[in-house]
Amino acid sequence: MEYGDDKMLYMRDTWREANMICDVIPINPSSNGVWPAPKFSDPNINTNFLSYTFPHLQMIFLIISFLWKFLHFFLQRLGMIRFTSHMLTGVLLSKSCLKENSVARRFFSTEDYKEIVFSHIASCSYMMFWFLMGVKMDMSLIRTTGRKAITIGICSVLLSTLVCSIIFFANLRDVGTKKSNNTMGFWEIVSIYSIQCLSSFPVVGNLLFELRLQNSELGRLAISSAVFSDFSSSVISSALIFMKELRDEQTRLGSVFIGDVIAGDRPLKRAGVVVLFVCLVIYVFRPLMFYIIKRTPSGRPVKTIYLTTVVVMVSGSAVLSNWCKQSIFMGPFILGLAVPHGPPLGSAIIEKFESAIFGTFLPFFVASCTTEIDISALVGWEDLNAVILIMVTSFVVKFILTTIPALCYHMPMADCFALSLIMSSRGIFELGAYALAFQRGTIRPQTFTVVCLYIMVNSAIIPPILKYLYDPSRMYAGYEKRNMQHLKPNSELRILSCIYKTDDINPMINLLQATCPSRESPVAAYVLHLMELVGQAHPIFISHKLQTRKTEDMPYSKNVVLSFEKFHKEYYGSVFVSTYTAFSMPDTMHGDICMLALNNTTSLILLPFHQTWSAEGAIISDSNMIKNLNKSVLEVAPCSVGIFVYRNSHGRRNINETVISLSSYQVCMIFLGGKDDREAVTLATRMGRDPRISVTVVRMISADEKSKEKSEWDKMLDDEMLRDVKSNALADVLYTEKVVEDAFETSGLLISMANDFDMFIVGRGKGRTSVVTVGLEEWSESKELGVIGDLLTSQDINSQASVLVIQQQQLMI
Repeated sequence: MEYGDDKMLYMRDTWREANMICDVIPINPSSNGVWPAPKFSDPNINTNFLSYTFPHLQMIFLIISFLWKFLHFFLQRLGMIRFTSHMLTGVLLSKSCLKENSVARRFFSTEDYKEIVFSHIASCSYMMFWFLMGVKMDMSLIRTTGRKAITIGICSVLLSTLVCSIIFFANLRDVGTKKSNNTMGFWEIVSIYSIQCLSSFPVVGNLLFELRLQNSELGRLAISSAVFSDFSSSVISSALIFMKELRDEQTRLGSVFIGDVIAGDRPLKRAGVVVLFVCLVIYVFRPLMFYIIKRTPSGRPVKTIYLTTVVVMVSGSAVLSNWCKQSIFMGPFILGLAVPHGPPLGSAIIEKFESAIFGTFLPFFVASCTTEIDISALVGWEDLNAVILIMVTSFVVKFILTTIPALCYHMPMADCFALSLIMSSRGIFELGAYALAFQRGTIRPQTFTVVCLYIMVNSAIIPPILKYLYDPSRMYAGYEKRNMQHLKPNSELRILSCIYKTDDINPMINLLQATCPSRESPVAAYVLHLMELVGQAHPIFISHKLQTRKTEDMPYSKNVVLSFEKFHKEYYGSVFVSTYTAFSMPDTMHGDICMLALNNTTSLILLPFHQTWSAEGAIISDSNMIKNLNKSVLEVAPCSVGIFVYRNSHGRRNINETVISLSSYQVCMIFLGGKDDREAVTLATRMGRDPRISVTVVRMISADEKSKEKSEWDKMLDDEMLRDVKSNALADVLYTEKVVEDAFETSGLLISMANDFDMFIVGRGKGRTSVVTVGLEEWSESKELGVIGDLLTSQDINSQASVLVIQQQQLMI
């Protein structure tokens, strides 16, 4: 068989001399079981159950799943991603590790009809992967992408492709190949250069997702650049395939004025079908998707018949793409782009298929591709240096041309290098592209082995380097004092209030009312509604103040926006409200919170507690995701943080109800000492300015501390703060001291006061040591609340009061 023959049926037979397959008709895919059954005339009819397709396939799925999970258990501790484990699994099952005629090799690479089944399943896995990535991608990013992302995308893909082409035609076309019998062909070199210069959105998005960088500033820039470059990459790859088809069909194109004619019209027919398919997707399929959404009632799941129809259309688009000589992923990817992302349809498709595709079928596709790797074939191969030189050259060119525009936009050098590494990362897209080129005979088996090894090394090295170069939490580091204690008198208090669910709206508004907003000392409330990212690949951040769409068009934040608009009108001139909605993964939600707080120079972040109580005092919800999110914010927040434990108990009032009952809202601040308590007493003093609120500051000290003189600096600051509280004429604050001997008396005092107040304010007191709390740390269930906060919210005290736990900004100096 000559090099370049693309008439073979599938990848493994393309470079095999013997292509005859002996088959048994009709095919029986399922066995009759493991154990022989006496009812069959032939006792051996079902003993060799692995000779059937489905049992054999199930065993391979099981082995691949076990291997990659076992490898990833160790590799993830080195900072590597799952794709590296997938590829390494394929290498362990390839010709490099299993002898060609061994039992294990025949098990994973058979010569009968089962190989066709395995290839088809791998192709379907790759097809569904690209459809899901199309569903997750938001094409509006191309319209809203900033100049920086467009410039980086153009330089990283288009300009690097142009530069590599110039280098190839100028110097490298014949490097290392003049004395070789298997001289690298033109299209083989072009394929390597083209694939190496591309940047795929799925690869970049998956890398950022695994490193939890998609919410960082660098991650958002990389995703925007990848979306733009992926769009241009698709156009370039389709054009290259079309040009190759024109060459293979010996088609002549030219001006009709000089008499050129078209010798072969099949490539042009295929191109016309592609254009027609895209038009049908835009003007027929996408409106049909909106019709499905319209027919789906709000809050109800999408009907199964709709999802089944979409999957059938995806399969048909893949067949059409293959007929048009394009990659099978092109049709499903375009179809996925036409599906409206997010709920209800996009989310339903992702929830239905993502786990199976990404957890089982995609590792099978990666492993099935890499099983064709044969490292022994590289020994003595004369074109090895040429292939390595081409790949290194393309990587260096792409890295440099991504770094230069980033430097021009005054990005830090470390961030420029990190961005260049992200855009130069290789993954599932490149592997699939090389597998397609191998299947069609464009590249040779030795070349395929080299490029696969390069992809595996690239995916193994870049993630750990990125973790070393770029730490997203460092940008939240506080080098300036952004807390309530150091605010100037009567200055604007900027608060970021986070909403996790609709039950958090009224408690947050009640707490903001308690901060005593006035025209002399206004409050700027930045309200962030956090929602889990489902059905999309990139995080979305919406400013409802700047958006052009109406609020009714986004029901997910309608209650939040309308409630806080009403709050703004009630306190017009005293409260300024800006509402936002953020879609992101739970592990990266803290990035949205900290970024918004940093950009708006807030002094306090208010977070709802992860537990919710009923009117009878029983816990009705306990979210571990919210608990971890609150802990992440406490660790990296650029300002002070407050965790609000709201008790929705019978008989407790809000601020407005105190006016009706002609009473006051009772607030108690427990003061033990330390910077967190000083921050908490600052907020309590501000609340005391409101005539509807009565504030009591209770200082708990031991007998030894009362008898000896204060000499420590921290204690001197505590005394100075409390002196200012007692002398403050603007706030109605009652100050009292309670002497306690040990933790037992501390808990007894808190129990006695538990039902005398509507709300307690305490400092978190991280790292604080006090004789009045010794031993209580061992019984704490919620470390993020501190010792006193955890005790006030425990079931033992049975308090109906809400609790606000304050942590002062953690400075890095």
